[in-house]
Amino acid sequence: MSGMKTLPLSLVLSALAAWLPGPAKAAAPAPAGQPAAPSGSLKTFEADGRASLKELYRGMDLLASGKAWTVETVFVDQGLPVKVLRSKRKGPAVWVIAGIHGEEPAPPNAVLQSRARLNALAVNGIPIVVFPLCNPVGYSKNWRYPDAARASEKNPGHSVGDSDHLLLGKDGKPRVPKATSPQADALTRKVLSLAKEYPPVISIDLHEDDELDKGYLYSQGPKGRADLAAKAVVARIRELGFPVMASGKTRFDEEVIDGVISDVSDGSVDELMASTRTFVNGGAVKGPSARSALVVETSSKGRPLSERVRVHSEVIVLIPELFRLAYQ
Repeated sequence: MSGMKTLPLSLVLSALAAWLPGPAKAAAPAPAGQPAAPSGSLKTFEADGRASLKELYRGMDLLASGKAWTVETVFVDQGLPVKVLRSKRKGPAVWVIAGIHGEEPAPPNAVLQSRARLNALAVNGIPIVVFPLCNPVGYSKNWRYPDAARASEKNPGHSVGDSDHLLLGKDGKPRVPKATSPQADALTRKVLSLAKEYPPVISIDLHEDDELDKGYLYSQGPKGRADLAAKAVVARIRELGFPVMASGKTRFDEEVIDGVISDVSDGSVDELMASTRTFVNGGAVKGPSARSALVVETSSKGRPLSERVRVHSEVIVLIPELFRLAYQ
């Protein structure tokens, strides 16, 4: 990508060689000085067996306690902080995003269970940014949005990842005049800020959908359906026995070809990650320009949470290979 500094190949290979198999290992207790505990209620929807908010926040603190990490609070929603963890080493990076939609518990739970694998990347010098739980209010209630259980005519709900206020329309101006919510404003501003120091080589946004019979993947980056990282994720999901749509149309009338959707303008944070130009402070500026911007959408219909967590955890296992494919 033009203008993007590259990491030495030896560094990439050494990090890949250090990738640790096996389950997550226990981390040391979080040291003094970590961000304060949430002030809002930690009561969590539990009918599906998801990890509690207390467990998720504890997992974030355990990961951040390693010497390779920095953690900060992006915003606080009803007393519940949205945190971002990033490696202390800066540069072209892997981004992992989870928990945009609160009724999709598998991705944040997969991140929780993948701490050792994520830590291995940072420890071995690969820059990485992790948003473990972007919508804690929705997660706690099993609501899609912080302000609505599901979209409806009366209350359409507002996604914390809405980015149309930063994305350019055909007229060169932002698609909408302002952010749809304070949460989206804060999250997307943080994405743009961090992208300057951690330009995304690949971003992976994990989702699931209880209305899908078969899953699929969005490839928002410049390579579209030709993105080898996208193809690798689809192949792995199929190997795990999860159904993937081979072809057809989604309920949003998006065309699926061999499990992949591309060329979509949906105003998402993933479109923002792939954008080469954004609208900030009254003018167009360089965007994050991710080489690969993937959105994993698995079917959660009729499957226990443990199986769904496993498939998202296996996507995280693939990160070194996906980083290599996107880095080429």
